[in-house]
Amino acid sequence: MGGQDVIGNQHQDGDWEANNWQPLYIPFTSVPGPTDSVNIERDEPIKFFELFLTDEFVLKLVDQTNLYADQSIEQQQRLNAQKEHSRSKAWKPVTVQDIRKFLGLMFLTGIITKPELQQYWSTDELILTPMFSKVMSRNRFEIILSYFHFNDNSQRPADCTDRLYKVRPILDHMLTKFRELYTPGQNISIDEGMLSWRGRLGFKVYNKEKPIKYGIKSYVLTDSATSYCWQLKTYCGVAASLEETILTLLGNLTNKGYHLFMDNLYNSVRLSKRLLELGTHVCGTLRKNRGEPPAVHNASTSNMQVGDVIALHKENVLCVAWRDKRVVKAITTIGENGMVEVNVKQRGVPGGRIAKMKPTCITLYNTYMNGVDKLDQCIGYYPFTRKSVKWTKKFFFYILQIAMYNAYVLYKCKLQSPQCKSLSDFITSVIRSMIKMEDEEGNIVPVDEDAAVITPRTPTNDPATRLDGIMRNHSLKLIVGNGNKLYHTRVCRVCKKKGLRSETRYICGSCNIPLHKGACFTNYHSLRKYY
Repeated sequence: MGGQDVIGNQHQDGDWEANNWQPLYIPFTSVPGPTDSVNIERDEPIKFFELFLTDEFVLKLVDQTNLYADQSIEQQQRLNAQKEHSRSKAWKPVTVQDIRKFLGLMFLTGIITKPELQQYWSTDELILTPMFSKVMSRNRFEIILSYFHFNDNSQRPADCTDRLYKVRPILDHMLTKFRELYTPGQNISIDEGMLSWRGRLGFKVYNKEKPIKYGIKSYVLTDSATSYCWQLKTYCGVAASLEETILTLLGNLTNKGYHLFMDNLYNSVRLSKRLLELGTHVCGTLRKNRGEPPAVHNASTSNMQVGDVIALHKENVLCVAWRDKRVVKAITTIGENGMVEVNVKQRGVPGGRIAKMKPTCITLYNTYMNGVDKLDQCIGYYPFTRKSVKWTKKFFFYILQIAMYNAYVLYKCKLQSPQCKSLSDFITSVIRSMIKMEDEEGNIVPVDEDAAVITPRTPTNDPATRLDGIMRNHSLKLIVGNGNKLYHTRVCRVCKKKGLRSETRYICGSCNIPLHKGACFTNYHSLRKYY
């Protein structure tokens, strides 16, 4: 094996043999890539995302949000718990367009990051983001977020044990779409994904080995080449065997010649044989006491030198122990029982790399195992999951982040020369379409005629431009609100500074400061001390 010392070739270990290993040949019969269900008439990013975020799905969100709002407000009124100035009194049922704009703004928070949600509507020139207030008022956005819901609590059976009941409809819909729209390539991987969550939750887990220590764990199956998430199973605290979990994730991918890469949490000799019976190859690292031969089991305590290899096989399963900086154990049913030369990083040498011999199975594992890690990395670039007291909302946006990335994979696979070269461009294009920022000719247009003319909140401090000396830049406009009042008024800034509470219907269009016509307007823009 490539000139290395192959300890396993010196003996047999019970029923395990060292020579003449041949992997079982299983032809790959799937056709990888987007399926026939990806039938796009126009090559726009929004069309690919709407394959997941369908009209039926959005309508479900509308119905459940309105239902939950009605139920909550009715309960508040019944218990006499609705405060005098409660925002729930201003609640208006959401529409499909409301939900699309709401989701579009949530996606935009992943592109434009701010520490607090309220800052997106701030009138402070330092952090001003005017698009948010043009699309939707802050109060409207927050009340929609407050009542955002996915399943009817009143219809939950008394004996229901499904801990994901609150998100079950949206989870089942998305997972069905994930599988329906794409067929993975021959190499696939299974690993754990974590959604950060430190609040109270019965199935929250702790994993010190993960970058995210506390959260909601999901078992994820991805295409190794594209990191497309094909299947996902969320851990709910219910005991299930690893074999059952893996077979659930594989679904109808069995008996098609797939190569499945997994880490040592899942792999065992028994599982490898079981998957071979189901027409699926396995490759990955191996823990102790997973059915390996004694020589591999005891490799860590043996006198193996750097580069030594123990390779033993039984039937079509090969177990390998290889000494690098430490002993690495692996199991495989694919590849050759041999060594390959790879270039690895090495400090202090010309070029920063040196050639090293590694077992074939280790090389395959390093190449194809990182599908889930790449997925986590990509959705972590532009995260729009935000802190919430309800895990259901954060989980929903986590699934939606995966759907956004999957849509991007379909977009790249389907188009020879995609206009959006990066995930950021793709998400931005989807956002523009969801909040209708462009017309058919690509011109910028107001998003919502009612929302676009609503007067923004008055800034606390006077803007520096009030004394720019160019009076033509300053003109009074009528104040426009989003309530049912015929005339909307605010306290005049000049009168307020004088200790008077006198309201006006006008505001300076440039400074966004309420002012009376005449002396108040003139003094504010000409005197440093206008009061």
